[in-house]
Amino acid sequence: RILAADADAAFCLLTGDLADAGGDMAYAGLAAALARLPMPCHLLPGNHDDRAALRRIFPALPDDGGGFVQQSIVTPSGRFLLLDTLRDGKPWGLLCPARLAWLAAELEATGDESLFIAMHHPPFATGIPSMDRFMLRGVDDFWAILVPHRARLRHLFFGHLHRPISGSWRGIPFSFVASPNHQVALDLVTEGEDVPGCAEPSGYGVILIDDERVVVHHRPLEGGETAFWL
Repeated sequence: RILAADADAAFCLLTGDLADAGGDMAYAGLAAALARLPMPCHLLPGNHDDRAALRRIFPALPDDGGGFVQQSIVTPSGRFLLLDTLRDGKPWGLLCPARLAWLAAELEATGDESLFIAMHHPPFATGIPSMDRFMLRGVDDFWAILVPHRARLRHLFFGHLHRPISGSWRGIPFSFVASPNHQVALDLVTEGEDVPGCAEPSGYGVILIDDERVVVHHRPLEGGETAFWL
């Protein structure tokens, strides 16, 4: 679908949960699929992933110097900071002191550039109880590092929720996009051990960025194949 409709993209960003259960065979399949794309692909781990297995299959995966999959990407529209929120063996997210120190140093080094941050776990509740218990922990420490640069933060991109969601957090616009696999149901009531899924269309996001705008489009992978003039 990307090759047919969005092959001119500057890069492809995968915001975590790259496999259901991180393992060499699953990541080898992912590598084969991504090898078909003409643009660079940037991978972030989610709570279903395993860094060691990822690095075996993707040896060029970035390293922030502490073993975490974090990197800074310079683009014509500003700087993308990709954060690793994986807490080994846990479904919730964490940015430990080492990862936060890396983020603080990168932010200080960016001067007056526009900033975009991508990460798997959101630092806030979305109103879906079954998933909100797995949000990022240590939010106050994260925010303390961000707040001096608040005016330059143009957008936050998240994974984890498996459905399109948008809004703002402490005045910063954010977006989630549909998963190319299963979707989480829009269930604002149910609490418990299980996460309700649904048969809503899978998909991905197409992001348009320039000096004046950040536009997030949602591209379905099924149900939208037939185009016609209105």
